[in-house]
Amino acid sequence: MTDNTTNIREVVLDVLLEVLENHNLSHIVLKQALEKYLFLERQDRAFITRCVEGTLEYRIQIDAVLDRFSKVKTAKMKPVIRTILRMSVYQIKYMDGVPDSAVVNEAVKLAQKKGFYQLKGFVNGVLRTISREKENLTFDTPSLRYSIPEWMYAMWEKEFGKEKAEKIAASFLEDKPTWVRCNLHRADRESILASLKAQGTSVRELPFMESMIAI
Repeated sequence: MTDNTTNIREVVLDVLLEVLENHNLSHIVLKQALEKYLFLERQDRAFITRCVEGTLEYRIQIDAVLDRFSKVKTAKMKPVIRTILRMSVYQIKYMDGVPDSAVVNEAVKLAQKKGFYQLKGFVNGVLRTISREKENLTFDTPSLRYSIPEWMYAMWEKEFGKEKAEKIAASFLEDKPTWVRCNLHRADRESILASLKAQGTSVRELPFMESMIAI
């Protein structure tokens, strides 16, 4: 990751604010942001994508964690602070490659940069507490465990039963490969596979579909 770490997180913050507070479509806002910052290194762009998508996927669970450890509940927080905390909790809980101390420090810097100097102690305290307690976090209900709206999980449970409902919920959080279609008129599949592998991309061939590969 580049030294411009705070700026990378500021991009994440801006995207999440547009989606969570202004209710714009996540895939469109994220695409526009990545197009705007084409000069960023691939690793930074991957960080932005994962942090945005992960925070959105786990938002229900993240809010439950914040409400557990913060005296000010998420619904009462200022939008910028709420979003900084949400994206930081995701990094602490689900991004092992980012040290918790760095997450906390960058969150505090970001809060100050956005004009909330008086709340830096609040941000620091909440995140440090969550960092200490993250290994002890448990979730009593499947809807929180899988970050699914309670009404939706109850509907699945009623229609499919407890066991199948939990399998459905778990499947939403599984990593899934991206399928892409190769333009075989411009290059043969072997050349495309070799190029992707040379760039460090994990590739799986789909023998039943000549023009498709999973990455």
